[in-house]
Amino acid sequence: MSRLPVVAIVGAPNVGKSTFVNRVLGRRQAVVADEPGTTRDRSYNRAEWAGREFLLVDTGGMEPLARGGLEALVTLQARVAVEEADAIIHMADARLGVTEADAAIAREIRKASARVVLAANKLDNPADDTSRYPFYSLGEGEPYAISANHGIGTGDLLDAVVSLLPETGPEEQSSGPPGVAVIGRPNVGKSTLLNRLLGSDRAVVSEVAGTTTDAVAHEIEVPGIGERFLLLDTAGVSRSARRAEGVPYYSTLKTERAIRRSDVSLLLVDAVEGLVAEDLRLASRVEEAGRACGVVINKRDLVPPERLQEIEGSLFARMTDLKPPAIAISALTGAGTENVMPLAARLHEAYNLRLSTHEVAELINELTDRNPPPGNVKIRFATQTGAAPPRFTLFATRPKDVPDGYLRYVENAIRDRYGLYGVSVRLRLKSSR
Repeated sequence: MSRLPVVAIVGAPNVGKSTFVNRVLGRRQAVVADEPGTTRDRSYNRAEWAGREFLLVDTGGMEPLARGGLEALVTLQARVAVEEADAIIHMADARLGVTEADAAIAREIRKASARVVLAANKLDNPADDTSRYPFYSLGEGEPYAISANHGIGTGDLLDAVVSLLPETGPEEQSSGPPGVAVIGRPNVGKSTLLNRLLGSDRAVVSEVAGTTTDAVAHEIEVPGIGERFLLLDTAGVSRSARRAEGVPYYSTLKTERAIRRSDVSLLLVDAVEGLVAEDLRLASRVEEAGRACGVVINKRDLVPPERLQEIEGSLFARMTDLKPPAIAISALTGAGTENVMPLAARLHEAYNLRLSTHEVAELINELTDRNPPPGNVKIRFATQTGAAPPRFTLFATRPKDVPDGYLRYVENAIRDRYGLYGVSVRLRLKSSR
């Protein structure tokens, strides 16, 4: 249900995948080091080439022959990226030649439905690309000679990649009802809340943490509104899940996939334990995916009102990127649960906000008149370029000179004006010349 095509970059460890990501994004988004295995999780990044927007997924080094340990877990992450990709970049190190790992990866991704583009990286001399020819043996078509470090050949590679992407644009809507993912740590009451909302014991509830191991979908209608949503109950994500093997680890991947399948995620926070680091990590996953997020503080019947105020203050101070709205409930007694789906409906409406170009231009003019960008930079025009999440393009005289702090000022002003709390607002700068 992602509204942007997905391009996954896979390859053996230390072949230059993260360097390529940084080259495409034009900033140091991915951590790069000479040590193999620096990248472990999947990293989703919104990218653009030749007028086409897509999600560029950086992955850790694939080692298909690994049978356990961290290498197997990192390979599992890469396999998930391959499964959901519309196009795959298989990157290899041309200096090493065709390795056994390259061949094993080629055999594995050959099973995927996505088209594959082969990149022979680290060819820093554009006059000599003979080292790419042995890679024809992998059976993945023409190997593109590139140097991610110096930017050589990356344009031709990206031209080939975007030509394979589906024509469906970012505004394509899913045929079914919009998704709402219920996410949180183990045993915070996700399945209890689901049963309360559905009015039946549809989900397995247990005092044993981690009872739910997959994302289970149920269709639900919001009372008084008539709008229908697909409610996804997910497995709990614990701090140790990234280091675990088997079901806990794979459940974590499925929870992240449920976030990407949904327009809205409702993050359950335990009122007794309060806001913890894992809650913040889950919220960041929602923001990275460009989805809307609301916070549901559960077990309010077990704490005094002062505790709820403390948690809400912590949310405001620590979740500054999304500023999600919060409600307090007791899934066990039902108190406050009537507000859960109306919260999801409000978030979904904000997530799909559309403004006229005139209205956006007036707002930006108002903001720049009140607080002009530094360095005599002029923002001459602005328009909304997409929804779900709301995306805006600002046309400035010197876009590279606009500091991140000023963009945050504009983002917060848009959020305050239209009540986009909990909704990722995406801004992009372009030259007005």
